Amino acid sequence: MTLLWCVVSLYFYGILQSDASERCDDWGLDTMRQIQVFEDEPARIKCPLFEHFLKFNYSTAHSAGLTLIWYWTRQDRDLEEPINFRLPENRISKEKDVLWFRPTLLNDTGNYTCMLRNTTYCSKVAFPLEVVQKDSCFNSPMKLPVHKLYIEYGIQRITCPNVDGYFPSSVKPTITWYMGCYKIQNFNNVIPEGMNLSFLIALISNNGNYTCVVTYPENGRTFHLTRTLTVKVVGSPKNAVPPVIHSPNDHVVYEKEP
Repeated sequence: MTLLWCVVSLYFYGILQSDASERCDDWGLDTMRQIQVFEDEPARIKCPLFEHFLKFNYSTAHSAGLTLIWYWTRQDRDLEEPINFRLPENRISKEKDVLWFRPTLLNDTGNYTCMLRNTTYCSKVAFPLEVVQKDSCFNSPMKLPVHKLYIEYGIQRITCPNVDGYFPSSVKPTITWYMGCYKIQNFNNVIPEGMNLSFLIALISNNGNYTCVVTYPENGRTFHLTRTLTVKVVGSPKNAVPPVIHSPNDHVVYEKEP
């Protein structure tokens, strides 16, 4: 049955590709959208066509009779393949303009393409997805966002990033915060408050990597989202002074030759 599905999928995929290739607006590989996700964690990826390239959203496109098709190219391969949406427990699924992994595996790394088409219109774009591993201290090749705090500037907060859309508001997840390898508990000036981490007074000693681990249930399964960001404590704007120009000063005159 699986073999039959693969043959049928490749057949129809070939028809779509040969038909669309004649008149498809191909935006190429969007390297500005380098997506990195952790292995064995959920990932939700919106088709970038509606975010950066087209002037209408998915609902408008769907109402107009356009169909969104997903396919991918494995890492170090050249062959484009249809995505298998019949994996056990629906590990990979599509919901409107979002591609879901529940969860990701290392071999999901590759270039993914979303193509919007009907019999008279076609537009597509590809983007790279990298699935990375992390160690017990949350170290990984992942590029980390940097959040600046002002030294001794009063209460400041950081928020666990990029977790919207993973679970409904009715679900109450468990959030655990870490600084490096250490769970943040009974710290003098750092207090976990759900999705937020409050710094009562930021000090240079607060520089470092902070990780939030969000744990939530879904359909009898438990998933984890790991998000790490770098905190950099910088000088307070209260102590900022305007720049002083030392050269040239009011006593120096420059003449321009004719």
